Amino acid sequence: MDVTRLRGIGVSPGIAMGEALLPKRVVFTSRKELIDEAQVADELKRLRQALDRTREDLVRVKDGVADKLGRESSFIFEAHLLILDDPALVGGLEAIIREERARAEWALSKTNIRYERLFESLADDYFRQRRSDVSDVLTRVYRNLEARREKERTPRKEHILVAHELLPSEAALRLSKELTLGVALDVGGPTSHTAILARSLGIPAVLGLRDVSRQVREGEFVIVDGTGGEVIVNPTTAVRREFQDKRERYEVYGRELQKTAALKAVTLDKVRFFPQANIELPEEIGPAIAMGAEGVGLFRSEFIYLRRETLPTEEDHYEIYSKLARGAHPRPVTIRTLDIGGEKSLPQLNIEKEPNPALGLRAVRFSLRNRDLFRVQLRAILRASEGANVRVLLPMVTEVDEVVEVKAVFEDVKRELRREGRAFDEGIPLGVMIEVPAAAALTDVLLKEADFVSIGTNDLIQYFLAVDRSNEFVSHLFKPLHPAVLRLIRGVIQAARKAEKDVVVCGEMAADTLGAIVLLGFGLRAFSMNPIFIPRIKKALRAVECRTAERIVEEAMKLRGAQEIEEYVTEEILLRHPQVFLAGLPAEAPKK
Repeated sequence: MDVTRLRGIGVSPGIAMGEALLPKRVVFTSRKELIDEAQVADELKRLRQALDRTREDLVRVKDGVADKLGRESSFIFEAHLLILDDPALVGGLEAIIREERARAEWALSKTNIRYERLFESLADDYFRQRRSDVSDVLTRVYRNLEARREKERTPRKEHILVAHELLPSEAALRLSKELTLGVALDVGGPTSHTAILARSLGIPAVLGLRDVSRQVREGEFVIVDGTGGEVIVNPTTAVRREFQDKRERYEVYGRELQKTAALKAVTLDKVRFFPQANIELPEEIGPAIAMGAEGVGLFRSEFIYLRRETLPTEEDHYEIYSKLARGAHPRPVTIRTLDIGGEKSLPQLNIEKEPNPALGLRAVRFSLRNRDLFRVQLRAILRASEGANVRVLLPMVTEVDEVVEVKAVFEDVKRELRREGRAFDEGIPLGVMIEVPAAAALTDVLLKEADFVSIGTNDLIQYFLAVDRSNEFVSHLFKPLHPAVLRLIRGVIQAARKAEKDVVVCGEMAADTLGAIVLLGFGLRAFSMNPIFIPRIKKALRAVECRTAERIVEEAMKLRGAQEIEEYVTEEILLRHPQVFLAGLPAEAPKK
């Protein structure tokens, strides 16, 4: 048998080896089966019965996940129950049955296709991955249309789970800490629910493999490297030995990481730093704190709009924000206002298509153009700030006038709440995201109006280097250690420190070992990232002296290219603090 090596996205670290298991998939019908007018009532009843069975299923799965992983991990199915009970979704299904006189299978299939097209049209990866939530619910309803449905069975022997896609409820049923050794899927990414569940269970997983489900046959031997993002089918004996060694080293590393969460976040020379979490759901705060997060550095509020077809009300917003603030208290929580528009289009907002959406009406520009929508969100955030641990963050600011304009709206909303007798934090901080070069160049001016800044390195680097990191032809030019990028980021951090204002980095650079060391050397003390990376970065920074990082970075800034800088910083840190790489790069040699 030929050896096949496939590259994907490592979303849950670790190495697993075993025989492949490929579960069966539910396939929506492509055939529109018509019914008579007299049959419509019975078909609507059939749909409602399927909805009731699905609700029972989701409650059972939610309770099972809560028992197995803890209550905080069952939040996925809270969202699914909300989707299932969405009047717009159910009304749409019923309307198709009535108006087209079609079977419920067709109504579900048509609705699923509509949602797939909607989500696939979005450029933002996080938004695209939310498609699985709606598909999961619709798949369950589809399966439950049959009164005598086939019982979902869990595997009885150890296996590597290989599939095109694993919907969240399927993941909850099929993923077993005892039997599922690893996961390999064609689709998905680090923020998908399958990835979240796999990490919760400690199961190595690689997603985004494109065609692994076609490359692997049932029973074939597979290696899943969730750390390196690789899947190997039918490996040779030598390759098996190599990955067995890697797995043993990683297990030692994993045990060490577990101890890190409870340790104080200080460097070797006792300089305090603050690891924080980037999250999308309030239910993620518990697991994030367990991983060592000292607050939420970035809460993406866009997901609230993805749960429904209609615009969320002030109470919808408030329920989410207050739950988040209470769950994190007294730790700080930074809520980013709606970052939508351009390529992040949603149907209930009726956003017009633009010729160049990345440079168009989005983020704070969209909010200022849609004041009523903006005020609803600001009112909810302010009401949730009563515990004095909430901060507001404005995305994609490009000039100081935008901040002044937002502050005027903000103050007007505060006056409105005071008249109503509603409590809120009078001193709630208002910050700006530095994610376009213009804002970076104006940091000192912006900080005369703003209380803090948050550097979004992902977008900042893309705009500054004119590189789309998702474009395979130019993604190699996306270089966080590019000397021009480092000069820009250093200038922002220095401006914030001079103004004695908080500065945090919330892009992927904060979750990279070398990137975090460079940022530490620049004077950064707050690092916000996907919670799964917090133990690794915390352990790495605890293994370095801040003054050493400062000296190394100062010399590195004299170099001409990203590769030179990477090699120099790696070699200097390896020479002085080799434990950093044991902390930051498990089962791998330091990059040379």
